[in-house]
Amino acid sequence: MSIKSNYFYLKLLAVALIIFGARLWLIHHFGSSVPFWDQWDAEAAFLFLPWLNDSLTFSDLFAAHNEHRIFFTRIHALLLLILNEGQWNPLLEMVVNALLATLTAIILIVILNHLLKPAQNSILISIALLWTLPYGWENTLAGFQSAFYFMMLFNLIAMWGLLLHDNLSLKWWIGVIFAFLGIFTVASGFFILLTLIVIKLYLIAIDTGNRRSHLPTLFVCIIITIISIMLLTEVVRHVPLKANNVTEFMLAFGKNLAWPFVIHPWLSLVLYMPFLALVLRTLWLRRKPSQAELFILVLGGWVILQAASMAYARGIGGRIPASRYMDILALGFIVNLLAFYFIAQPWYGLSHRIKSYFNTGACLWTLLVILGMGGLTVMGSWTHIQQRGLQYAEQLKNSREFIRTGDLSVLQNKPYLHVPYPVPERLADLLANPQLRAILPHTLTVPTLLQSHQDNSPYVTNGFYPTTGKYQNETTLGSYNRLGNQSMGRFESLPIKLNHSVMEIPVAGYLGEKGLTLQLVVEGEPKPIIITPPKLARESWVSCYVRIPDKPFKLIAIDNRSDKWFAFAMPRSIGTLSFITLWILERGWILLLTGISLLFIILCSIVSEKTGRCTVQS
Repeated sequence: MSIKSNYFYLKLLAVALIIFGARLWLIHHFGSSVPFWDQWDAEAAFLFLPWLNDSLTFSDLFAAHNEHRIFFTRIHALLLLILNEGQWNPLLEMVVNALLATLTAIILIVILNHLLKPAQNSILISIALLWTLPYGWENTLAGFQSAFYFMMLFNLIAMWGLLLHDNLSLKWWIGVIFAFLGIFTVASGFFILLTLIVIKLYLIAIDTGNRRSHLPTLFVCIIITIISIMLLTEVVRHVPLKANNVTEFMLAFGKNLAWPFVIHPWLSLVLYMPFLALVLRTLWLRRKPSQAELFILVLGGWVILQAASMAYARGIGGRIPASRYMDILALGFIVNLLAFYFIAQPWYGLSHRIKSYFNTGACLWTLLVILGMGGLTVMGSWTHIQQRGLQYAEQLKNSREFIRTGDLSVLQNKPYLHVPYPVPERLADLLANPQLRAILPHTLTVPTLLQSHQDNSPYVTNGFYPTTGKYQNETTLGSYNRLGNQSMGRFESLPIKLNHSVMEIPVAGYLGEKGLTLQLVVEGEPKPIIITPPKLARESWVSCYVRIPDKPFKLIAIDNRSDKWFAFAMPRSIGTLSFITLWILERGWILLLTGISLLFIILCSIVSEKTGRCTVQS
């Protein structure tokens, strides 16, 4: 393996760490473990409940959800539920979505690097930037949005297999399989086939000596497209969201293509000028594009078709694209940036005089789009992200309060998005369902108060220093009572039974200092399991995590200090993957900084090597 290859894979690793770390950081700070909107129907009511009742059928997995047949989103959610010991966790779904997004970016880089090695660094930095900035925050912060990630991944693999490999080869068949699978992601998952059909028709028209070689891919794309169209459904309640006329459609279409300047539709003409110039010149010369050019032509056509479908289906009033669509629209930057690269090649026919102006224009265009990305992130996305984080906090509080009290009024008449489902009565029915309540995320668990053999325990309900405050409005136990710190003694619970592998126990006070102990006493084990908080909680609450023993156990709290106290909330169990999710989310920033540092070091090393060669030669 050459030094250049080593550098490429190190750069690839750095970009992967940057993308994954950035998304983990966003999820950690603004994500929520409370299921949101469509998840209560599509996952809870129509997927998990039938699964728990042994009534889920294979056809249910392919059933329409609005306009889409989200087979892979359902499998994604169900598989994570099973692997997480029967505990539902939207944060876990978000982390897996972040992995899918990172995988898609890496595959795209590998494909483009194979086709366009001279543009390697530009491709790496562009894709790192596109996949890191949080303009697509709606997809990042919602576990249910995996359909968009599956579509992008499957369409990319389909394009790679069908466009870049020989008919009937293994890689071609892989492309066929993923082209078919793409129709079970979102409704527009077959658009990649439409662009391939157009490209193959063009090649059949101009490539007279090899027309037959294009027919297998053309026929496969037509067949899968027909199947896709037969599976399409129309949702009556969504008809009012469509563009009402041609003017509204063109306005919304222009805003989609003007990404990142989504409020200025006329800028779409500027931003897509390189791609249009490439297409028109290719048609004018009746030229057979190279594999790299074919890939970008198909990718550009796919983005344009996606933008058109968004404008048609959600273009009422010529509205700007929602955040959830921007991951797709952002690919237009790659398409047009590489179009500049192809236009600069000799076959295009630019004169030497024009090339100097062309290079300046390409730099100004790139600078314009990068500034637009920054503006979209800071002005258009960040406020919404912060607002959504606050809304998620209210959703958690209100949902927990209903579970604690059963009072429907805590869900009713709340500000917009302060309840995680638009119909409070429907949400209340789902939260009250005993089967669903058993699989809810651990953050929605409201444990009952532990019982003790003792009648004279110093641990009293809500026994904490007054400024500490309740833990999530739960009833807790603590050694700060009417005597203040002076009370001493122990609390020993009755045997505890929990359903998962990891236990969370929130604590407050001075547990961790000498004379204050919280432990698990396991039946038949000579030594107890000591529970130590990660930091001294003082007048706040800190969560402790411990592996749940396989044998029956008791929780014992001991206060042998007359000058200190500690309190604890009731234990709640966490699935293994939920615990891993919490662990990795807290360390997302480390991955991000590691990736940035690694990429910086590699680029500096490359520059240093090139400078050294130039010095030696001179």
